[in-house]
Amino acid sequence: MRFFKLIVPVLLTALLIAPAATIAGEYNMVMSIGDPLPVFENTPTTDGGTLSSADLEESVVVLVSLANHCPWVRGMDAGLVELVEQFKGQDVRVVGFAVNHRDDDRLPAMKEHALMSGYNFTYMYDESQDLGRKLGATRTPEYFVFNADRKLVYMGLLTNSPARKTRSGEISFINGDPVAFHVANAIAATLAGEAVDPAETRAHGCTLEYE
Repeated sequence: MRFFKLIVPVLLTALLIAPAATIAGEYNMVMSIGDPLPVFENTPTTDGGTLSSADLEESVVVLVSLANHCPWVRGMDAGLVELVEQFKGQDVRVVGFAVNHRDDDRLPAMKEHALMSGYNFTYMYDESQDLGRKLGATRTPEYFVFNADRKLVYMGLLTNSPARKTRSGEISFINGDPVAFHVANAIAATLAGEAVDPAETRAHGCTLEYE
């Protein structure tokens, strides 16, 4: 009888803890803040090389899901290039990745888009779509910031006001000019050894096309 008195509280505690361990982020069904950077290997890039997660040595690594055709990606291209310039010379690495299988999002089109948009960061194509799935990425663009320990410290929007490129070529912000620069703030805080706030926002953009 004493055995049951001892074991029942233990089982109840385990039941209460177990569901919490399966909960991911507020807006992400896979990743939680503090989760490790997913491993990827020999992923082809627009500069003709390949990139693996083991190649990333910087104190801060930013992964961003992209899709050439997406007006929300085209709307923030300039902001992404500016972000890279903002932290130029600091221990920060930005890597864009694409996973869609449509022709206008594959590697040949990525090379053209990177050149046209002045991309100043590594842009790689994950045909397997594994990286996107491991990150729980559902939108383009969607940002993931990792610290020196390769733990996730931020995921979501670039700024508080996503932008899209209209058919006329204009850039339209949904909330007016941005006033909160989430990714830049996350990078700066991480470099300074400070906590990131907010650590998660809801990504906005085109839906990733998983097979």
